[in-house]
Amino acid sequence: MNIIIAILLLGFLVAVHEFGHFIVAKISGMYVTTFSIGMGPKIATFTKGETEYVLSAIPAGGFVSVKGIAGETDEELDYDDPRLFQNRPILHRILFTIAGPFMNFVLAIVALMICYLALGVDVVDNHSPAVIAEVTKDLPADQAGLEEGDKILSINGQAVADWSAVDQFMSDYKGGEVALSYERDGATHDTILKPSYNDQLDRYALGVTKKVETTHQTLGAGDSFKQSLVVTAGMSTMIFDAVMDLVTGKTAVNDEEGGLSGPVGIVEAIGDSVSQGVWNVVSLLAILSVNFGLLNMLPIPALDGSRFLFLIIEGIRGIPVSADKEMLVNTVGMLALMALMIYVTYNDIVKLIQ
Repeated sequence: MNIIIAILLLGFLVAVHEFGHFIVAKISGMYVTTFSIGMGPKIATFTKGETEYVLSAIPAGGFVSVKGIAGETDEELDYDDPRLFQNRPILHRILFTIAGPFMNFVLAIVALMICYLALGVDVVDNHSPAVIAEVTKDLPADQAGLEEGDKILSINGQAVADWSAVDQFMSDYKGGEVALSYERDGATHDTILKPSYNDQLDRYALGVTKKVETTHQTLGAGDSFKQSLVVTAGMSTMIFDAVMDLVTGKTAVNDEEGGLSGPVGIVEAIGDSVSQGVWNVVSLLAILSVNFGLLNMLPIPALDGSRFLFLIIEGIRGIPVSADKEMLVNTVGMLALMALMIYVTYNDIVKLIQ
C-alpha cells in the first residue's frame, strides 16, 4: 500500500512540475505536441488543436513535448516555424524552463497553507524557565555532567531567568570556558564547559534541547500564507546547504544524516508519514516538492537548471549553444544521474535490511 501511495505522490509532484512547463508553453505560443499525465501505455487520449492530451497507465509523473526542444530528432521540423522552441524569444524559453520548479514551490506553499489552516500552529514560549529537556551525547553539556531536567540558573555569574536569556548569551558568546550554575533535585551545582559551534544554528551552543511551553494558535488565510512562505524558504535554505555539503565533501552521498535518498528511501519516509496521519503526508509532500523544485534548478545536465544555464549563456553571447553539444551534455548527464540513482537506491536497500 505504501508503494502505491508513494508512486501516486511522486507522480503528482512530477505532473504538477510538467503542468508548469505546459501552461507557459501554451501561453507563450510554443508548439506543444503532447501533454501526458503518467507514463507508459495510454489509457485515454484526446486531441484539442495541435496537442494530444494523454492519461497513461503508470502514475509516475508525466511529460510535455514541445517542437524544436533539444532532443526532438524524430520528426521533420520546419526550422523557420516561429513556434519552435528555439525560435521563441529567450525570455519565453527561460520562463518555460523555470516554470516547472516554480510550480513545485507553489505546490509546497499551498500544501503547507492547507495544513496551517486545518491545524494551526504551536507557538513556543521562549520565556519558559531554562529547563533542559534532553542532553546531546558527547557535546559540551553532556561532557560537563548536565542531565535532563536540570534548570540553568546562571552563566558566568549572570542570572538567567529563561531560555531567551540563555539564547542571548550564546548569541554574544565569542569563545572561552563558561561557568554555569544549575539546579537539580532542589540543590545547586556548578560546572565548567566550553560551547561548541553549531552549523545549523550558525552560532555556539551548549548541546541541549529546551523544555519549553507552547500555546496553540489557529491561523487565518493571510497568516497561513505568510507562515507557508517562511517555512518554504527555510526548507529551501536547508536543502541548498545540504547540497553544498555534498558538493564540498562535508557530507558523503551515503551518509545516514545528510546523504541522498533514492526511491526506496522516499517510499520508506512516505510509509512512516502515512502511519502518522494524513497531515504528515501533506507536510512530506511539501518537503518533497521543494526538494524536487530546487534540485531541478541545479546546473546539472539533463535537469531544468542545465537548460537555464545554456539560455543564460545564449543571452550573454547573443547566439545559442549548438543543439548537438547541448544534447551530448544532457545525454552524459542523464547517464550520470541514472548511475547515481542506482547507487543511492543500493544504499537505501542496505540501510533497510541492516
